[in-house]
Amino acid sequence: MTDNQFDKISRRQTLATMLAIGMVGRMAHPAAAADFGAFNTGYAKAIVVPALASLQAAADQFHDLAQRAGGNPDAPDIEALRAGFNDLADAWAAAQLFRFGPLADAQRAERFSYWPERRNIIDKQLSSLLAGGEAKTMSPQRLGEASVAVQGLPALERLLYTDNLRHEAWLSVAIAANLQSIATEAAAAWREAAVNPAPFAASPVEATTQFYTNLLTLLQIVAEQKIGVPLGSELAAAKPKAAEQWRSGRSLRNIRLNLAAAQAAFLDEGGFAALVASDELNGAVAAAFAEAIAAADRAGEDLVADVSDPARRSLVTELLVRVNHLRDMLRQDVPPVIGITLGFNELDGDGS
Repeated sequence: MTDNQFDKISRRQTLATMLAIGMVGRMAHPAAAADFGAFNTGYAKAIVVPALASLQAAADQFHDLAQRAGGNPDAPDIEALRAGFNDLADAWAAAQLFRFGPLADAQRAERFSYWPERRNIIDKQLSSLLAGGEAKTMSPQRLGEASVAVQGLPALERLLYTDNLRHEAWLSVAIAANLQSIATEAAAAWREAAVNPAPFAASPVEATTQFYTNLLTLLQIVAEQKIGVPLGSELAAAKPKAAEQWRSGRSLRNIRLNLAAAQAAFLDEGGFAALVASDELNGAVAAAFAEAIAAADRAGEDLVADVSDPARRSLVTELLVRVNHLRDMLRQDVPPVIGITLGFNELDGDGS
């Protein structure tokens, strides 16, 4: 099936989504006087704090591993470091949903994972750092003051999955300590804030809106940046190496983990479904999540190969259609039901 045929399918899917949203919207009614403060504390304790605690635990483990496996500059254990990197990247894929508050402060999110990058800045900054005489004695504190491009997971991936950089894997020790510090600070800040009915916001309803905007922003990143840019409008426009973490083969895994985190934020205990006064709407959202995750599973493991293969691009296009169907429902139908008004998010107007 050609890309043009799938463009037509995508347009039909969007129309079907709009019709479905209209039907579900007529079945749903705004929850009476929703207690946003109670929701916020429940969401923070049940959804946010566990994700940040998992990120901190993974960062702690990787720091310990890096000291053992990467501490010898002459013989770093690359395979052990790769295993630890993948565990940490898994934890980040679940935690990156929570973009306001502690992860926004001090550029923590960008320092943990600066992606998508612009103008090959990570390679440039990493080469500059490694060429400097101070690099092998660089402390985690000094690294934390360096460019965000060299502080986190993308730089670490290059060290572990680029042949001519593996001998520089000793830098993983400083990166690991920096990531441990970021995760520890963010997790501690959320634990303290979880009892606040308006964490990192001026009012409870503003905090709820921020939480929900984060959910939509993650799905926008998945659709537009993690799927849409590598896929391109046609085979000739595909950009497989624009995929997130393509060197380590994690691109589709990250997408599945992002979708699972968003699904939990909506449907798990403490999630947004509790604010929705409609079993029909919650059921429709649950079905849309299931369809998107199933499409991601069908796409397999290799996004780079999929977007470059005329016979497999249809799987990625289907995934994009399903994620956009989910986004349409969450953007258009849920906010008025739970009583929030969405504004702009950090990606609006970003032409990258």
